[in-house]
Amino acid sequence: MADDYVYTGEEGADEFRVLDTLVEDEDMTPKEAVQQILRLTSAPKTYNRQLGDHCYFTARGVLGTASRTAPDQQSRLVEFVHELRSKTVNDPKTGQPLEHDGQVIWSGLPTFGYSFADELHSMPAPNHTPQQAERWENSMAFFAQLDASTQEPKLDFTHTWALTYIICALDNEPTANHELRVRLACLWYIYDAEKIWSKVPDTKDFTLTNWQRWKQRLEELQTRFPDLGTQSIIDEALSEIKRVEKS
Repeated sequence: MADDYVYTGEEGADEFRVLDTLVEDEDMTPKEAVQQILRLTSAPKTYNRQLGDHCYFTARGVLGTASRTAPDQQSRLVEFVHELRSKTVNDPKTGQPLEHDGQVIWSGLPTFGYSFADELHSMPAPNHTPQQAERWENSMAFFAQLDASTQEPKLDFTHTWALTYIICALDNEPTANHELRVRLACLWYIYDAEKIWSKVPDTKDFTLTNWQRWKQRLEELQTRFPDLGTQSIIDEALSEIKRVEKS
């Protein structure tokens, strides 16, 4: 799915451009990017098409930009999502907040939920290229950093996607793309270890037994893959695991 979040047509151009500029232009702040999106939301031409399209293109813009942005450059994108959530746009005719699919624009982040879920569900796919793997890793790092930044249920991926990727990589039988699955799972530990550790041992899935088993599995995998990049990611994940255990 990350491959699909590359703007190729006229629709969505404005939304995509705002998100791309946010990470490419150091002078643009998340607040300024949100103000540009709000102007698009209120623009007459937006009312001439479905507001849902505008919401969807904004969500796609976030995903596309995340997939093309290195993890250490994604903080402003995370800030953008939180800043956007703090805003509402009123209908000029009724004075009431605009909604799409029963969710307030933008505090309800309409279309973000299923757009994010579709993206997370799509990774990884078989027969991927190195470029696809890099985009998936960028996307996963973004989701992990976003999850780590909030307790908001709408943006809480710990019990769903973090758990899914960890189990797929560390509990399930190895698959043809096992190495990439391990790398993706490690990103949750690297960027979201404190939140994951906070769930242990008080929740059904994040038991201390599971936590220790996953840690042991990562230790076993340290010498499994010859790729130095993979070894480094595993080492970093284990360092984060050990760090939060001491906290």
